[in-house]
Amino acid sequence: MFRFIPVLLACAAFAVPPSLSASTLPVSFRDVLELPDVQPDRTLRYGEEDAQFIEVFDARDAGAGSVVFVHGGCWLNAFDVAHGRPLAHALREHGFSVAALEFRRLGDDGGGWPGTLDDIHAALRLLQEDRHFAVQNAVLVGHSAGGHLALLAAQHEDSFAIAGVVGLAAITDIQTYAEGNSGCEQSAARFVSTAPEAVAKMMVQPQPNVHLLHGEEDAIVSQEQTHLADAQVTILPELGHFDLIHPRTSAFPVLLNAIRAFTHHAQE
Repeated sequence: MFRFIPVLLACAAFAVPPSLSASTLPVSFRDVLELPDVQPDRTLRYGEEDAQFIEVFDARDAGAGSVVFVHGGCWLNAFDVAHGRPLAHALREHGFSVAALEFRRLGDDGGGWPGTLDDIHAALRLLQEDRHFAVQNAVLVGHSAGGHLALLAAQHEDSFAIAGVVGLAAITDIQTYAEGNSGCEQSAARFVSTAPEAVAKMMVQPQPNVHLLHGEEDAIVSQEQTHLADAQVTILPELGHFDLIHPRTSAFPVLLNAIRAFTHHAQE
């Protein structure tokens, strides 16, 4: 049985930051792209293909823990890791070291199944070898299609301990999602079609330590995708699909608390 926790913004401890009034919510993808440009501290390559790299945002001090971020974009190579940099930077400013993964997507040679997920695992293996990034007990954070990939990676990863997974508007049931008619839903169908015989392996299974955050006004991924057994679910009123990766909305402190909860539990 999934656990459902509605969040009432009127009673929340965190208000919408002054830069974003209630009238500006939900934010758009353009709003995310218009955030100040930030660059990673370093870039690691885990393969020879152009899309096989990791952008690392190293914590400035002792750090609060480590986050591995898997960006969304409907599994398409039209959307890349760059739009996740402001979120990675904001997490770094709160003490987390962040590894933002790039990987082959639909439109890239080898993108689709199993190449896309293989890239996620290859990136995680490389992070295990990096002495500056503590991947052990890291929290995986994935947005939209990236949430789907982060959840799949967690359920198949057994070479190191993962503290938990935070899904931001995560797609948990790709088979159902692929039956829809929107552009992103049709991209899901395209992803499934790269290996239809393996669709069962593309399905997210119930697993421990999963927290799904979802905007009530999300028009891209419906709340049906939060129906994952054993997951903690937080619905954020007034927020949409892209508020969850915009560090100046009220979704950001909720994300911080979700990450910290997993990190603190792993350290106990």
